[in-house]
Amino acid sequence: MEIFTYFLFFLLTIFLIHKFLSKLTKNLPPSLPALPIIGHLHLLKKPLHRTLHSLSTRYGPILFLRFGFSRVLIVSSPSAVEECFSKNDIVFANRPHFIAGKHLGYNYTALGWAPYGHHWRNLRRISTIEVFSSNSLQHSAGIRKEEMKCLIHQLLRRSVDGGFVKVDMKSMFMEMMFNVMMRIVAGKRCFHDEEKMGVEEKKMEMEILRELFIPNLAMNLGDLFPVLRWLGFITGVEKKLVDVHRKRDAFLQDLIEEHRRKEKDDSDSSFSLITSVVEEGEKKKKKTLIDVLLRLQEFEPEIYPDDIVKGLIGIYFTAGTDTSALTMEWTMAALLNHPDVLEKVMAEIDTQVGHERLLDETDLAKLPYLHCVINETFRLYPVAPLLVPHASSQECTVGGYTVPRGTVLMANAWAIHRDPKLWNEPTKFKPERFLENKEREGGGMNYNFMPFGFGRRGCPGNLMGMQVVSLALGRLIQCFEWERVEGEEIFTYFLFSLLLLLLLLLYKLLFLKSTTKNLPPSPPSLPIIGHLHILKKPLHRTFHSLSTRYGPILFLRFGFCHVLVVSSPSAVEECFSKNDTIFANRPHFLAGQHFGYNFTALGWAPYGHHWRNLRRITTIEVFCSSSLQISSGIRKEEIKCLIKQLIGRSNNGGFVKVEMKSMFLELVFNVMMRIVAGKKCFDDEKKMGVEEKKRVMEILRELFIPNMAMNLGDLFPILKWFWFIRVEKKLVDGQRRRDAFLQDLIDEHRRREKDNSDSDSSFLVTKKKTLIDVLLRLQEAEPENYPDDIVKGLIGIFFTAGTDTSALTMEWIMSALLNHPDVLEKVKAEIDVHVGHHRLLDETDIPKLQYLHCVINETLRLYPVGPLLVPHASSEECTVGGYTVPRGTVLLANAWAIHRDPKLWDEPTKFKPERFIDGLERDDHKEGRLMMNNYNFMPFGLGRRGCPGNLMGMQIVSLTLGRLIQCFEWESVEGEEEVDMSEAPGLTMAKAKPLEALCRPRQAMLDFLSLL
Repeated sequence: MEIFTYFLFFLLTIFLIHKFLSKLTKNLPPSLPALPIIGHLHLLKKPLHRTLHSLSTRYGPILFLRFGFSRVLIVSSPSAVEECFSKNDIVFANRPHFIAGKHLGYNYTALGWAPYGHHWRNLRRISTIEVFSSNSLQHSAGIRKEEMKCLIHQLLRRSVDGGFVKVDMKSMFMEMMFNVMMRIVAGKRCFHDEEKMGVEEKKMEMEILRELFIPNLAMNLGDLFPVLRWLGFITGVEKKLVDVHRKRDAFLQDLIEEHRRKEKDDSDSSFSLITSVVEEGEKKKKKTLIDVLLRLQEFEPEIYPDDIVKGLIGIYFTAGTDTSALTMEWTMAALLNHPDVLEKVMAEIDTQVGHERLLDETDLAKLPYLHCVINETFRLYPVAPLLVPHASSQECTVGGYTVPRGTVLMANAWAIHRDPKLWNEPTKFKPERFLENKEREGGGMNYNFMPFGFGRRGCPGNLMGMQVVSLALGRLIQCFEWERVEGEEIFTYFLFSLLLLLLLLLYKLLFLKSTTKNLPPSPPSLPIIGHLHILKKPLHRTFHSLSTRYGPILFLRFGFCHVLVVSSPSAVEECFSKNDTIFANRPHFLAGQHFGYNFTALGWAPYGHHWRNLRRITTIEVFCSSSLQISSGIRKEEIKCLIKQLIGRSNNGGFVKVEMKSMFLELVFNVMMRIVAGKKCFDDEKKMGVEEKKRVMEILRELFIPNMAMNLGDLFPILKWFWFIRVEKKLVDGQRRRDAFLQDLIDEHRRREKDNSDSDSSFLVTKKKTLIDVLLRLQEAEPENYPDDIVKGLIGIFFTAGTDTSALTMEWIMSALLNHPDVLEKVKAEIDVHVGHHRLLDETDIPKLQYLHCVINETLRLYPVGPLLVPHASSEECTVGGYTVPRGTVLLANAWAIHRDPKLWDEPTKFKPERFIDGLERDDHKEGRLMMNNYNFMPFGLGRRGCPGNLMGMQIVSLTLGRLIQCFEWESVEGEEEVDMSEAPGLTMAKAKPLEALCRPRQAMLDFLSLL
């Protein structure tokens, strides 16, 4: 079947290529030799505008390329650009149909993506009249001035002693632009000053806004090879766009709904109040873009539905923030590299404006040199070096060549702006070239200088952009002195010594050869990269395949990192009994440095006094029997809330579809948050909307379910010193957000404690103890041993280790039960016998539910959430299976392989819960005895660093599944013969396809459930 699919794909590809080639017109523009199918994609390097400029200098200013199945026309001369945007203006007035336009452009109905026609002209008219006309710009002038004044206030506060302070210019300009645009659009701000809004909160808000409104809109493989979209090969790309659009759409819809609520509240106020202030109020009320669009919607609802309104709002954020902020950043960077130019601008402002007032928009016309500086920056560093792509709606002629219909047009503004035929000393920063418009190089001809695009789809916001950029830069130069950061050279690239790198690599290779010869078996490796080339995802399957060939003790090299993979109970036992202390450490991965508070958190700390102390606290305060009993009420309450939610969704008694993974994650996050901080993460859908739940879940998943796997910086430490700054930056950003979240929990607790101490002390008697309570009491007693970072590290590990694992386990179990309805019926019958239908299953009932316990164990055997136990590292040289294992070797125990070993388990790939029934008196249940040997079954790890929370995990999983099976009937989603049990790649083994199931209240439980 798979071969037949590939054969069909091959025939379809050949047919499409033939059809494509047969339609080509002979008189095409110059091109260069192309490869079959991919065309000229192999020639492209980043940055794209430089590559295209290089090709144009060789093949001419009109160049015809093929990117996959997409035809592309590159124009790099003013005459060619003029022909495209004058004679052929209407032909090129369309946008290409990229996947991004389908999703982010509301199916090509938004202004930036809509095809040329009546709808687009109407949207363009609205934007021109209501936002970018002279009248509208005058109305919004106050907003721009106020925001820039706020920016100046912030900088003044940071420089209280009059000394220099370091400023992150890009973030500063982005905050200002988002504030300006948000006030124009919705009448409110995105960011407040640091007294009202913390630095971390600002950064988190900025990241959200950048993700929503500054996505990557470039072509992707689905645009270049449409056949891949039809065959589903780029679902990941499209899924990412769909996710971004969903979040952006929810954000914009919230703005609109907030406006409607505000309008409704205003209309509900007393008539007398309205009549008394109507004359003044209407004058004072500032009209926002949403006001305008919703008034249009009232008159013509069919022309302006919410999607059109959101599309218009979204394009202002997308096109109006990043571009202006980047322009200001480039301009300031150029000025800092040319202090003589900066002095001239400052002198011009001092002469025309003085020191007694702030520069105003009315002064800008008197500042020609400032305008020249901005234009020269536009010329040298255009924010859009390739104008936004256009597409030809019909065949046309450019430069005497025929351009086919559907060709993507790219105008290389960067190349034209640096053309020595048009500009003297084109790479030099010379603002003076723009002083005299009569000069040929001064851009008297529009087609020599194009920072805002051309034609009917040229940027309508160029006037506002120039106003914002000019006023912001003018005021900053007027009010402050600016210097480069000491020791930094802007735009200077570091050149690394290849010789040094080769010497280091040679040293490492020689070092490897000098190691002991009695190493475990190993497959052939490549220089430098070792065995990295043989790794495929999922890793546990690759290791299992290698172990069947080379043996259960396998020695690999990932870059400069030694790795020992063990896949037999005897080898695992030797590692975690005889060598337990040696393997009681974690590897020093980058993730541990940042997420583990420099290897001081429980999950990352080296074995020793500090780690033993942290382990003791977790064992005594969280996971001991008495602590589990205290937190029992929390687990029962949260599971009861979950049951109520499901009953509420199935109010007519019919089946409802449930997304199990999200449901289980919400439950476990709520349980953990209440144990840690005494509050919930999620409320029911009446108090907390579906979209809000999704947003909170995304934030929590990002904070506490990051990718902790090895990266190239761990495998090649030298790369950390040079190129892999970005990898580390991502980890630093993730830790910064997580740290801020955890610090907020601690500070909130301290404030609450302070408030309680000021009130009646009787409250404290009934107060439930949380983990933060315990840790802060320890901090009071021993502040040097329990600083905030240690407290946050302990809290963080409970969220990281205690949420995703339990939720995934429950998802796998429900998937297995839905695929084995006979097993589900047996579990249900067992619960009915031991618990009945007149009360909810309790934790005290769990020991009586042997078969449920067997089902959980069988799922943990077949689908262990940690298929490779969390990595350990050897603190010294040791022996395993008679082989020498060097110091610093990373140990990976392949639990997945051992759990499916046919020497240990009958029918190992079959789901048979009965194998775990205590069959000591029966010969046919050898696995019952095998389970007594921990080294055959290891879902919670082994040794000193085995999971301390296994009892709590089993309690949550058992009670949740027991109650869900007791109260509801469960079925697979209609149309699915069997639940897909394939696994996704990753450190934890998640399902490739999240489980969706149908549920409805059981008939036998209806009377009891109605009382909940």
